[in-house]
Amino acid sequence: PRSGRGHRHSRGSSGTCHAGRMSKMSLPDLPSMKDMPSLSSIGSSAAEGAKGVYTAANNVKLFQKNLRDMITGIRAAKDKQKDYMNKCLQDIRAEVVSSDIRTKAVAIEKATYLHSLGYNMNWASFHVVELMSTDNVKYKRVGYLAATQSFGDDTDVVLLIPNLLKKDLASPNPAEAALAIACLGNIVTPELSQTLVADVYSLLNNHKPDLRRRACLCLYKCFLRYPEALRPSFARLTECLEDDDQGVVQAAVTVLSELAMHNPKTYLPLAPKFYKLLTTSSSNWMTIKLVKVFGVLTPLEPRLAKKLVGPLGEILETTSAKSLLYECIRTIVAGMTSQEKIVRQAVDKLKDMLNDTDPNIKFLALHALTFLLESHPRIVAEHKGNIYGCIEHEDSNIQYCALKIVRGLVTKKTLMDTTALLVGAMGKSEQRFRDELVWSVIHICMNDRYALVTDFVWYLTVLADLVRVPSSSHGGLVGDQLVDICLRVEVVRESAVAILKPLLLDPSLLERSESNATVPEALKAIAWIVGEYAQYVADHDAVIAALSHPNVANLPAPVQAVYVQSLLKVYASAVSMHAGSVRPAPKMPAPVLAAHEQLEGMYVDPEMPKSSPVPMSPSLHRLGEKIRTNVAPFCKSLHLEVRERGCQLKTILDMTFAAEAETPGEGVALMEAFAVVLSEEIQPVSLKAQRKVEPAPELLLTAPLSKEWDGLLLSSDDEGSDDEAPDRKKKKKGKGKEDRSVTELFTQKKSKEQIAREEAEAREMLQRHREKMGQYYLGGEVPEVKEKKKKKKKGDAEALPEPEPEPELPLYMQQSMAGGKMARPTIKGEDDSSDDEYAPKSKGGGSGKFKSKIDAAELHAGLGTYDPLKPLGRGEEMPSVEAYPTFDPYANEPGGPPTNAFAVGAYRGKDKKKKKDSKKKDSKK
Repeated sequence: PRSGRGHRHSRGSSGTCHAGRMSKMSLPDLPSMKDMPSLSSIGSSAAEGAKGVYTAANNVKLFQKNLRDMITGIRAAKDKQKDYMNKCLQDIRAEVVSSDIRTKAVAIEKATYLHSLGYNMNWASFHVVELMSTDNVKYKRVGYLAATQSFGDDTDVVLLIPNLLKKDLASPNPAEAALAIACLGNIVTPELSQTLVADVYSLLNNHKPDLRRRACLCLYKCFLRYPEALRPSFARLTECLEDDDQGVVQAAVTVLSELAMHNPKTYLPLAPKFYKLLTTSSSNWMTIKLVKVFGVLTPLEPRLAKKLVGPLGEILETTSAKSLLYECIRTIVAGMTSQEKIVRQAVDKLKDMLNDTDPNIKFLALHALTFLLESHPRIVAEHKGNIYGCIEHEDSNIQYCALKIVRGLVTKKTLMDTTALLVGAMGKSEQRFRDELVWSVIHICMNDRYALVTDFVWYLTVLADLVRVPSSSHGGLVGDQLVDICLRVEVVRESAVAILKPLLLDPSLLERSESNATVPEALKAIAWIVGEYAQYVADHDAVIAALSHPNVANLPAPVQAVYVQSLLKVYASAVSMHAGSVRPAPKMPAPVLAAHEQLEGMYVDPEMPKSSPVPMSPSLHRLGEKIRTNVAPFCKSLHLEVRERGCQLKTILDMTFAAEAETPGEGVALMEAFAVVLSEEIQPVSLKAQRKVEPAPELLLTAPLSKEWDGLLLSSDDEGSDDEAPDRKKKKKGKGKEDRSVTELFTQKKSKEQIAREEAEAREMLQRHREKMGQYYLGGEVPEVKEKKKKKKKGDAEALPEPEPEPELPLYMQQSMAGGKMARPTIKGEDDSSDDEYAPKSKGGGSGKFKSKIDAAELHAGLGTYDPLKPLGRGEEMPSVEAYPTFDPYANEPGGPPTNAFAVGAYRGKDKKKKKDSKKKDSKK
């Protein structure tokens, strides 16, 4: 049974509970407030599709979805997330204009979450500023978070917040100052930095360590956007290194280390302070920063490396933190390579890291060893067993890093073993790393003009194996190496023909497949080598059959042309070898000249010794007929080079057989003459050979092609046109034509009269076109010409109406006609909101990746010209700002409007004054 008091209270007319009475009541059976659902969650579950209910008293939106409800709905709507998010954005747009601060804060909170998913919230920037200006820290935090995520250099309302930030930075409430510092560090612009850097600087003297730490970190962002503030604040920033609070010291070390990374020479005088902190610090984070600073300072000061041997050696032996251990090792291998003892100690630690099962630690160890390749290659070579094992690791980053070290460790003694290891690893590797292995093998051998190669026959064997690597992208590089070696090393030409001939005879290499993508580029070089050095070919039948195989048509046109040319060389060599086997070859004093004479006029020098004719053997005749038959498809090729060479080869064979049929031995003599011409050796030419050739003195490379060049190009306006009026032609005849340079022709600007004339002509043309094609124009654009004509017919003496003034052309059209740079016109509907406006951009290609608007190197570029240790000049002192002003700069002056225009409810000031005035009048009465 209820008590009388409780019963009377439950029957109250107002239906509200008094706090005093509720505190005296005991309700053991009711759940706690934490377990009770909020009104927003109740409303969202009861009426999810409802638009909201507003009370008449305070216009507060009930049943509003909070952030948790929205996230739950997004996860539940898996198939229609886009539609659900667009509906949420529509609700947010309706909620954010509410006068209730709680409703506005929840809406901004939800918009901030959607902004992190890719839905733009720039439309709510002004509402964010309103929320930032509230007095309640709970809602102010939501506004500052939204500003941190959505504001940028191109945000317009940033111009409205300097005074707001200045007020919060000077606030006695540490929470407000912390929010302002955090926001400023993320949205700082050059203007904000210049305006507020003094306020942030004043917080370095604050009695709260947390604010001093935040101010120190925020100054770094201000320095990047306003470098002039670095020198005045540098002295106080260095004093923070001796602060009583370790957090402030760590913040100062972080800022100074970041500044020193980009300009280490300027911060070298701070080395003693950094060294003192390094020997006394107990924080791994600060020690890492100090070690990184010394890593960039030791190359500038060699004596510093000797000083750091003791502290870094102690850290290597005592620390258990992998991050600190790696930073110490990296500092040693990058700037302390002159200290042999500590380098050995660091490499021993790297050995343990190489044996670690964590791939990240293994990669860091390999990356650190790359710094020692030039200074201590023997120390690195002691761990080549572990390094070689990393080439077959499953992590691609480890593979590439290990391959880089292997390339640096190769010597003449280890070249063959290392190459065999790399070639063996190609079968187990992926396509991308397999190409890297092929490239590494070739570049190891060809570096410094084949300095490491002692056996070129072995190298030719390796290149022949690389041709068969499936899906390789370096077939052209392999072919270039084959040609280069055969041209430069004469003793390996016979071996080259023997090694490369099996590749030429392999029909599988002629097939079109992905595995043979670049093989034709290598086959082109192989066919040229076999034809150029055909005197070393023993089996002519097999080689000619391979060169004239029907599948050669699958190869690219340049490769087919080389194949056809090699057919002639190999057949001429076979005929020459047959003639030489029957009789000794004649000694020709000038074989090349005699061959040219035989080809031109079939005339042989009488002083040249004659030899007995050798008839063509049946095998050579049968081989020639085979070539004539197989070369027929090349004579009908669509490629001109291939068709030309095929027709030439067929014509030469026809001439040879005709001469041989008329006189036995004449055909053999003709082919011998071709063999003599083709036997001229091609010498290698350096890439820099052309630079050594001095141009003739009469060759003027910088002289103009014609002195009358400027007169050849004249403007069409000066020459006149058929559409011009006769009076304009007369004026032009009176004026003499002046030649103008090409620069003047292309940079001339149109006069105002010419622009006005062109505008009038354009309007007339548009008017005529509208009258003729009015049915194709939208409603309202077609002039009412017919109605005017009808009115003219009805009225007898009506005056003509005054023509309406033509609308002024847009600015971008005026700039275009004036010859200036045309600005992009605004397009209607481009900025209008729609359902798809807030959809995140598709992630395709490289455009979906995040790219910073301002690069870090560009930001630090401005700090390089400022020496922080140089004495300050006049006017460079930082303006003094009181940390806690005794007066409130935003307090309303008596008789004036409220200063804070962004505060919610600020517009109600006039109503309050009216009420006060009315109360005073009532009291007087």
